[in-house]
Amino acid sequence: MGQHKKRILLIGDMPGWAFDHIIDFVRVHLKSEYEFYYDFTVYNPRDENPTKSDSNEAVNPSVIEEHYRKNYPIHQLPILKRFTYKTHKILNEHGWISRDPEGKKRRIRSDQRYDCIVFLDFYMDLDGNFDHINSPKRVKGIYTDGFPPKGIQFSKTDVPDFLKSYYHDATVMLVGAKCISEIYQPFSKLNIFEANLAYDETIFSPSKHQDQRNLNTLTLGWTGNPNRSFKGFYEVILPTVEGLKEEGYAIELRTQFSGSLHSLADFWQDIDLALIASEADAGPSMFMEASLCGVPSISTRIGMPAFVIKDGENGKFIERNTESLRNSLLQVYNDRPLIERWGRNIRTDYIQKLGTEVQVGNWRNLFNAVFNEA
Repeated sequence: MGQHKKRILLIGDMPGWAFDHIIDFVRVHLKSEYEFYYDFTVYNPRDENPTKSDSNEAVNPSVIEEHYRKNYPIHQLPILKRFTYKTHKILNEHGWISRDPEGKKRRIRSDQRYDCIVFLDFYMDLDGNFDHINSPKRVKGIYTDGFPPKGIQFSKTDVPDFLKSYYHDATVMLVGAKCISEIYQPFSKLNIFEANLAYDETIFSPSKHQDQRNLNTLTLGWTGNPNRSFKGFYEVILPTVEGLKEEGYAIELRTQFSGSLHSLADFWQDIDLALIASEADAGPSMFMEASLCGVPSISTRIGMPAFVIKDGENGKFIERNTESLRNSLLQVYNDRPLIERWGRNIRTDYIQKLGTEVQVGNWRNLFNAVFNEA
């Protein structure tokens, strides 16, 4: 008999958020090489969490379960309950559905034995209860630029102490961007691998109606969750744009705070320039969206922009304050051909450095190293 595919369990925070998208990317593109399973910390709460992430502090697993009971009450009938459970269990274990018998999006093995477990963020094995998992290899990721990482209760500001606290049991370290690797590389005894997701380059493509845009108005774009302060939407972007509009400049800010990938791809078709004011981010996702659609970015020097943007050639860097953003917006406002030049370069440069083929290769290199005793 041939050797079975390595079984990898991917752990995110909750369905529908950024780590869930990374899970989908990995299992779709590497399913022929590995057998993937996935679960979330929200489904595995500890009684007392020693650390907390700002991305899941408001999540209550019972809310998800209650939603399932309301929408699928037939499964609560005694005569169908056992049949429903067995059917879901079989389909789930074979990866044929993305919901388990309780309505949770997950795929796990009944014996909870895996060849490798990947915690996509370093705190997840403490935030969630995964003590029942049996795996000889442990990958721990970090997708937050800057140190100390935001969203955790960690009093020490020393990188070696941080690594000792969170990575003492890891096989390798996973980071979401090169700038994050540069923070930990001088102090880490572990091999560090950079890997993230990439969006479908056929869904996200440049507008075919560039010549129909309103040349009189500078149209700016922003997508994501504006309520996360590190994104800087209310702190930097909105006051800067509103200030310029009050001064009489023909500037319009369009936003989309949620939506499908197809709706996001459509959103960028009528945008001239993306604005990014994050202070700690391995992405952000909007940089991927905009870049693939040929929309250049004015951005703080974080995450993916720091790796892809060539200042003045395919975008522009700013400091994280309203004055720096204002000055850059006035520059492009008075020199529209500058945006066109940046736009011609950004898609090609992004794909070359962080496109689908590159990111799939990054994940393949990570798993190859893990299973070859990296």
